[in-house]
Amino acid sequence: MEYPFWVSDFNRIKNYQDKYPLALEIFKHPQSFWYGDNPKKPKKHMEKSIKRLLNRAHPQLPILVIYNIPNRDVGQYSKGGAKTSESYLDFIERFARGVGDKSPIIIYEPDALPHSVSLSEEDREWRLDLMKQAVQHLTDNCNGTVYIDVGHSSWLPPKDVDVLLSKVSNPKVRGFSMNTCNYRTTKECIKWAKRLCKYQGEDTHFVIDTSRNGQGPNEVEWCNPPGRGLGEVPTTDTDHRLCDAYLWVKIPGESDGKCNGGPKAGMFWGEQAEELVKNRI
Repeated sequence: MEYPFWVSDFNRIKNYQDKYPLALEIFKHPQSFWYGDNPKKPKKHMEKSIKRLLNRAHPQLPILVIYNIPNRDVGQYSKGGAKTSESYLDFIERFARGVGDKSPIIIYEPDALPHSVSLSEEDREWRLDLMKQAVQHLTDNCNGTVYIDVGHSSWLPPKDVDVLLSKVSNPKVRGFSMNTCNYRTTKECIKWAKRLCKYQGEDTHFVIDTSRNGQGPNEVEWCNPPGRGLGEVPTTDTDHRLCDAYLWVKIPGESDGKCNGGPKAGMFWGEQAEELVKNRI
């Protein structure tokens, strides 16, 4: 796979760069752009916002992330998401219109699939059906390259993920994404992903979030663990036939949540950003 990565041409940390100059190293590489509605203040102009971003990046392409499933993060640090299936599907429709005939990588709903196993059977089936509808709409109504997120390599066995993934995917989906916002090593991710591909079929491809996995995981802490480092920079040169790309899906330096001294989820944390740069591979 070839992908014309776009490096953002605007400063995303202008309020932090004087105090945390090392953090600027992060933004020399392609970043992802996350989309999720705030129920109290829906993004009424999301379609136009996505079109502006794609036009600004042209002829390169950004990476887009959909993160708006109802009961997002099952009430943890990144809780939120759409309130109803109707509002969620409306969000997906607006997102698809924004992408249109452009072909950016789209990471669909980090952690939503593996989190479904913690729901009641009724709620799980409701979520999976909603995801199936949303994915079908995306692949039918925009030209994005869709990867459904499946969590990380230390969460569920590939056989279990295969069952879940088969309930929401369709033949137009490129494959799956993994390790989003996590720290599992690239080597471990590839080994796990290949096992899932054997279940899914040889036409299934995958991408890995390498944004913060340079030092691997802290086995006793997943939320803002200390001592982590940047992983491989975004590239399609992975040396693995089924692995389309290493991506920075999670923006390095953004907090996992209010834990280990970090601010709320998604907020930039300068101290962590500089630590990631210092400990990069």
